[in-house]
Amino acid sequence: MQPPLQHDSHATQANNPNRQFDHESSNGPKINVVTGMVLGALVGGLLALLSSSNRENTKQSFSSAKASVGGLVETVKEDPAGKASQVIDQVKAASGIIQEVATDVQNVYEKVAGEADTVKQDVNKVVETAQEAKSDLQSIGEKVVEAKDTALGQGHESTDHKPQA
Repeated sequence: MQPPLQHDSHATQANNPNRQFDHESSNGPKINVVTGMVLGALVGGLLALLSSSNRENTKQSFSSAKASVGGLVETVKEDPAGKASQVIDQVKAASGIIQEVATDVQNVYEKVAGEADTVKQDVNKVVETAQEAKSDLQSIGEKVVEAKDTALGQGHESTDHKPQA
């Protein structure tokens, strides 16, 4: 038996299998999920802008967005109370539609769940039928072998009189 090494990484890993997930012992930079997602989106956006067509589309989108926001700001400056009530009405209308969509989604879910149970039952019936067919086919196969043996004169009664090879 060998004495344990002082800095044996395998022994340390065996004693502490979850150490790789221990954040307190790491001295590197700590990046949380949100920061990682933002960095990933930023890198992905920059890679997408390598294409000239994507750059042109992005420029056009920013220009139209700037114009829309500018127009909205002007409208709000002219009639803030009217715009506020218009936004409230639009939100109410949208919430009604969202409620209808939620009800429709619930109905579809219930229908699919019911159909899934029916399909599951049908699959079970198919499996049972297949197992019965397999049993029947095995029985038929045995009868075919018996018929072949009988036709060749090798019935079960004459197995003692078979010539030995």
